[in-house]
Amino acid sequence: STYIVGNRAWIHYSDSITTRREVRRALFGMVSELREAGSVRVVEGPDGSAVYFYSPSVGPVSFVWNRKGSDANRIIRYNRLNKRVLAQHISALSFKNLNDAVIINIMASKQTTKGQVSRAVLKEKVALRSKTPYFK
Repeated sequence: STYIVGNRAWIHYSDSITTRREVRRALFGMVSELREAGSVRVVEGPDGSAVYFYSPSVGPVSFVWNRKGSDANRIIRYNRLNKRVLAQHISALSFKNLNDAVIINIMASKQTTKGQVSRAVLKEKVALRSKTPYFK
């Protein structure tokens, strides 16, 4: 019985870590690009959210999340050349555009192999270097 309980805990822990790692990787990717962004525009709707900006090295870029559709519950990065999935199992994503920063909130939920739900919630405030006097 000790082995069974330990094995169940290990499986849940492993699934939970996988979910958090994926969300963290997506958040760090968005943060590094937004830090250098110019002309940031946030669009929030009842079924999704997006942030559009100009990257000096790539050009126009956007991060989009939708609750419905073929790309539902994924964070998608778009630029002129391609579309790339940054994370899956995203249950909520919001952006808040401040004058010199953007706040990102991500919530992920994934059903584990044993039927439990693994959740991850991350929040980050990104200082926009183009708007922050310390970087000018």
